[in-house]
Amino acid sequence: MKSMSKTSLIGWFMLISAIGMGFEIVFNWRLFIPLIIGCFLLYTARNSRKKSNVRLIIGLFLIAIPILSSAFLKLFIFIALIYGLIAYSKSKKQVNQIVVQTVEPDPKSSVLKKKQPFIKNIFIGSQKKVNEVFEWDDINIQCGLGDTVVDLGMTMLPPGESTVVIRSFFGNIQLLVPFDASVIVNHSAISGKLKVFNDETEIFNSNIIYHPDSNEEAVRTIKIITNVMVGNVEVRRI
Repeated sequence: MKSMSKTSLIGWFMLISAIGMGFEIVFNWRLFIPLIIGCFLLYTARNSRKKSNVRLIIGLFLIAIPILSSAFLKLFIFIALIYGLIAYSKSKKQVNQIVVQTVEPDPKSSVLKKKQPFIKNIFIGSQKKVNEVFEWDDINIQCGLGDTVVDLGMTMLPPGESTVVIRSFFGNIQLLVPFDASVIVNHSAISGKLKVFNDETEIFNSNIIYHPDSNEEAVRTIKIITNVMVGNVEVRRI
C-alpha cells in the first residue's frame, strides 16, 4: 500500500478533529445548549423583518463558546503548532535548491496552451532540479517555510525579458544569475535584507525597485520579483 501524502494526512486529521468536536458538543449539554440557542438567535435574526444586530452578535457569541471550549479544538491547535515547528526546523536544514537548465524553445510550441510548469510550489521541504532539461518558462513559485536557491547559471534564456516571481513566508532566497544578463529587482518584505551584487539594503515593511546595471545593449534581461514576510534576498552573478 502506498504511503499517504502529507496533504492526505492533514486532511484526515482535520476531519477526525471536526467529527470529535461535533460529538463532544452534542454529548455535553453545557456546550450543546449554548450552540442551539445561538443557532436559534441567528435564524430569527436573519428571517426577521426587522434586522437585529443584537441577536446576531449574541448568537455568534453563543456559537463561539462551545467551539472555543472544545478539547478537540485545543488538541488540534496544539498538534498543528508542534507539526509546524518540526517542519520549520527540518526546512532550515534542507535548502530548496532549484537549478534551472533549459533548451531552445520549440517553434511549434508557440501556440497558447495549458500546461503545468516544470518548477512547482513547495510549502515545506526541499525541491531540487538538477541535470533536467526543459524549455524556459517564466518562474512563478511560492516557497512557504525554509531557504530557497534558484540557480539560473545553466539557463538558456530567450532574448528579451524573462520573469522570476518568488513568494516566501519565512526564509532566505538566493538567486544566481548569468553574468551576461541584465537584472531588474522588485522586492517587497516586512523584515529582512536585500543584497544585489555588492549593494546591501535593510528592508522594513517596504518595497524597493532596483536596477543595478542599466545595460541597454543587453540582449537578455531577468526581472526578479520577490515577496518575503521575514527573510533575506540575495542576487549574485556566477
